Parts: sequence; structure tokens; C-alpha cells
Amino acid sequence: MSGPAVARDLIASFPAAGAGGTTLEQLEKLAARRAMAYVALSNPESIDDLVSGAWHARSVEEIQRAVAQAAAGRVLLVGHCMGGLSAIRLSGGLASVLALPVRVLAINTPCPDASGLIPTMSRFSDAEIAEVLLHDGFPPEVLEDEDMLTEVADGLREDAMIADRLAEWIHSAGDLESLHVLSTRGDTFIPPEQCAPWRHRVTGEFQLTITHGGHMIDETSAGVLARAVDSVLAAAQAEPA
Repeated sequence: MSGPAVARDLIASFPAAGAGGTTLEQLEKLAARRAMAYVALSNPESIDDLVSGAWHARSVEEIQRAVAQAAAGRVLLVGHCMGGLSAIRLSGGLASVLALPVRVLAINTPCPDASGLIPTMSRFSDAEIAEVLLHDGFPPEVLEDEDMLTEVADGLREDAMIADRLAEWIHSAGDLESLHVLSTRGDTFIPPEQCAPWRHRVTGEFQLTITHGGHMIDETSAGVLARAVDSVLAAAQAEPA
């Protein structure tokens, strides 16, 4: 006779602005290797989607379904850049709703300053956005196409305005109980100096990992991502599933 099923860990991920890149690809591969459950969630689609509460309600429902399907015992919210702000925003009260331990890992996510502001592309020109994307390894041939650049830049500016509002809310909401942050030195737009101040916004468990790499986590930094996930889960180990 088989024993009771072992509860799985669930990773719920939020993307950076533009919803692309290798970071979440590496995270999904990690979940598969570890036999962890995985669900990809979206950032708010618009400012109205955020302030109306529709995005929050939709995201909680998606996580509840994923928890039920996986018989999950712990939930790890992981967000990259703007997605880290989404993860932090959603984490408030989520543990009580799920009756499960919930932790957050924010990757290259800027901490709002004393005015609630973050580095943002919401007011960047197309050329300024192209410069940032080139540093991130975005294909230059795409950026050389003016129509394509305009389309990409418009989408990133729209996402950046939503990220601005997420940052304002997080700033006004007060301190966090716990947070783990992964920051890469090669991120020219969100360097470690923009991530380190989170330590002043956390009253309890806080961990900052700074490593080599660019804005996106790829194969070269996948090992650091795996260790960061292990560290977050270890911190939640003492809590009952």
C-alpha cells in the first residue's frame, strides 16, 4: 500500500516588461528538473486592470487552481524586473487565502525610492529604449527596423507605466515581512544598487544574492537561479505545509 502523496512546491512566475526573455525559460526548466509544479502568470494588462482589482482576483484564482491541481504544499512567487513588483504586490495576504506558506523571489527588481519611484522607461524615447535593449542582448536587426522598434518601444512604455503604479502601491503599503532578491552586476538599467535598498523595506527574513550576468538569466547564470530558489524554499521549510 502506498503512503500519502508528498506535497509539491509550486512556482508561480511573472515576466519582465514585454513578457519575453530567457529568465522564465530557465525557471520553467528548473521546475521540471525538480518535479515542481509551475504556472506562468501575467502582469496587469493595464492600469485599470490593476487599480480595479481585476488582475489581483484573476491571479489569485489561477494560483488556487494550480495549487489544487498539484496538491502543492508551498508557493514560491518569482518575478523578473516588473514581474517582481507584481509578485510582491500579489503576495500580500496570499498565504492566508491559500492557507500555505508563500515566499517571493524578485529578480533584478528595483526598490522604490523615498518618493515611490523606480528607474522606468515610461518616458524614454524609442532611441533610449533601443539602447537599453541592446545592452540586454536584444537582436540588433529588430531594433534597426523603425516600425518594429516603435512597436516594441510602445509596448514597453505601456508596461513601464503599469510598473510605475505597482511601485507606488508597494511604497505606500509599508514594509514587507520577507523577501529574497537576486541581482546581476551586468544589468545596466537595474544594477545591484537599485535592488539592495529592499533590505530597508523588509522587517523579517531578507536575502540578497548578487552575481554576474546581464538583465536576463540564461544558461550561464542558471545555477545561481537554482541556488536562489533552494534558499527561498529552505527558509520556508520550518512552516507547516
